[in-house]
Order: sequence, then structure tokens, then C-alpha cells
Amino acid sequence: MSTSDHLVAVLDDEPKVLRSLKRLLTGRGFAVRLHSDPEDFFRAGLPDVPSCLLLDHQLGEEMTGIEVQAEMLRRGWTIPIIFLTAHWNVNSIVRAMRAGADGFLTKPYDSEELVQEIRRALDHARKTLASTRESAELRARAAKLTKREHEIVSHVITGRINKEIAHTLGLSVVTVKIYRGRAMRKLGAGNAAELARLAALAGITGITGNPP
Repeated sequence: MSTSDHLVAVLDDEPKVLRSLKRLLTGRGFAVRLHSDPEDFFRAGLPDVPSCLLLDHQLGEEMTGIEVQAEMLRRGWTIPIIFLTAHWNVNSIVRAMRAGADGFLTKPYDSEELVQEIRRALDHARKTLASTRESAELRARAAKLTKREHEIVSHVITGRINKEIAHTLGLSVVTVKIYRGRAMRKLGAGNAAELARLAALAGITGITGNPP
């Protein structure tokens, strides 16, 4: 695992824990960024590579881990979170789970279990980031569709054939084929099924209702 393609952020108010985690994780090949308080964590910003956060629940007199998680969600930071703490109660676990926490480990932690949790979290982060980037790229492509091309794609992804689309829009079948072909090239689709998938990622929705 290259240390340039990921990041494990650690937020814990105990210097001893931070040193221990850094020693363990760097020894396993992980790129690590340490934070001793929430302000420092948020000031550093969201990493632009697949990342996860090891988060202590009790952070001194400042925010709790649950509150850090809530602030991350408010900011749109959706990297996986692994809670690592000695202080738990049922309500905290339920709240963290509902907010999308990816894992829970209790101090003192098992090193191998922690490494496996981090690897799973980073794998999840990679897939999420790849999907997000693909969606952004497709939205940019979709923005280049003309109004008519966009309209025809909206009909195609509902399963309508060219003849039905032509009848609905008052166009010839040949014209529909031309617009459809242009739209597919712009979105990078090779067939109707792929067009439907790419259109969904680009945020294009199908036309509802039955054709007249």
C-alpha cells in the first residue's frame, strides 16, 4: 500500500495513544495524520485521497466523538469513521451507528483487528471516492447535452423505443436516432443499458407516465 494514495487521520486527546498509533500504523505502511483536538482536525481540512478517521469518543473538555461526527456530516465530510475508545454506552453506539459509523473498537485495542478495520475502511473510501468522481465527471458530460438530447435520454432510460419517443415528441424516428446517438457519445454509453446507468449517475431522471 503506497503512502501517497490514502490517509489515516487519528483524533485522540491522549499523546501516548497518538504516539502508539503512529508507531503501529506507519510500521504497517499507512500514511498517518495525528490530531490532538477537534479544532486542529477540522483546520487541516478533508483529505483529497481515500481516507478514514480513528476517532476517540472522549476528547477532554471539548467536543465528544459523536459531536465531531455530527459536525463532519454537517460539512459534508463522509469519510469512514472507526471509533476507538474506552468509554462507551448504548446510547452513544446507537447514535454513532445511525450517523453511519463504520466500526467500533475498545481500548486497549487488538492491533491486528485495528489494522483489518482500517483496511476495510480505506477500501470503502476508495470505492466511494471513485463513485463520486465518476458521478462528477458524468454530470459535466451531461451538462454538454442539448435540451433535446437530454429529453430523449430521459425517455430512453425508461425503456421506450425510438418509435415511441418519436411519437411522443412529434419527431421522425431518424431524428430521434440522431439525437440519441449524439447523447450516447457525449455520455460515453455503448448501449441502452449502459446509457441508463450513466444517466442515473449523472442525475438524469426518466420521464414518468405513459406516452400518448
